[in-house]
Order: sequence, then structure tokens, then C-alpha cells
Amino acid sequence: MNNSLLGLVILFLAPALASGQAVNAPDRLWAAPPQAAADETGWSNLQQVRVGQKIEVVDTNLKKYKGTFLSFSEEAISLRIGKDEVGVQRPHVLRVSVQGGGRWKNALTGMVIGAGAGLLLGAIVDSNDDLDSSNGKIFAPLVFGGVGAGLGSVFPGFHTVYRAKRKRGGTQP
Repeated sequence: MNNSLLGLVILFLAPALASGQAVNAPDRLWAAPPQAAADETGWSNLQQVRVGQKIEVVDTNLKKYKGTFLSFSEEAISLRIGKDEVGVQRPHVLRVSVQGGGRWKNALTGMVIGAGAGLLLGAIVDSNDDLDSSNGKIFAPLVFGGVGAGLGSVFPGFHTVYRAKRKRGGTQP
């Protein structure tokens, strides 16, 4: 029974541990992790985006445009979606995110969550087993951890380079 409890604790703590979030405060365990000090509100942040890089632009109507970055000016940002060139005026841009950089983190998170789920499942299987072996607790975390890492690495993720400032009393910039 203690192994099942340990498996549950690991399963619920795994996402926090993988994200680097402090786990010593139970009331903060599921809170959003602290954001980096980088300022995302500067339009000039778009200078770090390379031509041809995959981006996602969200406008103030929450419509998403996914394509490859072409250029930006003080007035607008332009990207290629398929064969079309699309421009979004700066006042209508809510957020610009760039693809990449998240595969290793996603793989690690998937591995930790998968291994925790495997440990829990292995503990349950072993507790219902009349044999004295603990093969379930050994092999299930390895298998589920590998599957989780593989699934996590499939998703590269996006990170935000520009976010419009919110106006007071409203939700749109």
C-alpha cells in the first residue's frame, strides 16, 4: 500500500518537478510558474525573429495565424501562410510566438509524467499479484517513461516574443 501512495505522490508532483517549480508550498503547487523577467511587450522584440521561422500571430479577435515570418515594421507584421502573404496591423496584434526550443523540456516532462504513471500502474499490478516479484514497478516506469518522452518530443512548442500591453479595465490592447 505504501508503494501505491508513493506512486500517487510522484504522479502528482511530476509536472511541478519537471517545470522547475518549487514544491514546498502545497497551495502553490498548481499555480502558474513565475514568468521570466524578460519584457514581452516591446514590439522591437520581433527583431530576434528570423525570416522563414515558424510563428503564430494572435490578433485582438483571438484569430490565430500560423505561418513563416517574412518581416515587420512599426505598422504591421507579415507572414506567409501557404502561398499567401498575410499582414496584421500592429494595433490588432495581441501576441506573436515563435516555434522551437521546447522539445527537450517537453520530452523531459513527458518522461517524468509517463514514469510516474508507470510506477503507479506497476504498483497497482504488483499489489494485486500473488507473486513476490516487483517486475511491474521496475518495467512499467521504464516503458511509460519512454513513451512519454517520445510523445513529449513530438511537440516543439511556441514561446512568446511579443505580447500587447493590456489597457486598464479591459481585456484587449
